[in-house]
Parts: sequence; structure tokens; C-alpha cells
Amino acid sequence: MRLSPNEVRELVKSGSVTDTCAFPTGNFTYGIRSTQATEIDATFVDGYIAVLVPEKLLIDWDINEVVGFEHTTKTGTFMLIEKDFKCLQPRKHENESHLYENPIVSK
Repeated sequence: MRLSPNEVRELVKSGSVTDTCAFPTGNFTYGIRSTQATEIDATFVDGYIAVLVPEKLLIDWDINEVVGFEHTTKTGTFMLIEKDFKCLQPRKHENESHLYENPIVSK
């Protein structure tokens, strides 16, 4: 899951961020929530995927240089949560003005 600066701020401040994809047959909702747990995990209930991130990892994430977090569960599910950077090559039909500046370009 890649998050824009606004989504990272919302996650750090409120403890959760959610989004929904609309399909003709229903909605798919997913989100990230802060938790007291010690490692990243996920749940899937009623069409909603919640990625659970230890609150200690989220402290100051909106203002620090940490790009993201990753974890593989005991069942083999790999999860990657990271700040969304602008692509190195502009995409013709994509507005990336709301994303983080790519650190490779800004050096």
C-alpha cells in the first residue's frame, strides 16, 4: 500500500486511513489502522482488508525520513506500506502533484 502525504498525516494523527474501490458488483474497502500489537498484521472481514501497524512505527512517520514498513506473516502474506513517491518517468495520464518528491530526483 502506498500512501500520499495527506494519507500519511491522517494515519499518524487519527490512527487510521481508508479507501474504497467501486466495482459494478460492489465495493472493495481497504485501510491501515494503528494497533497496540508488536508486528504488522492484516485482517479480512466482510470485504474489508485492514492492515494493522504497530503504533510505535507510526510515531512521527509524517515528518521523518522512514520510507515504509514491511512484514511477512506466518502464513506467508507479504505486506509493504510506504510513502508514495512521484515516478522517475512522468506518466501521460496521471497527476502526481499530490505525492512525495522522489528522493532520487531531488538529490
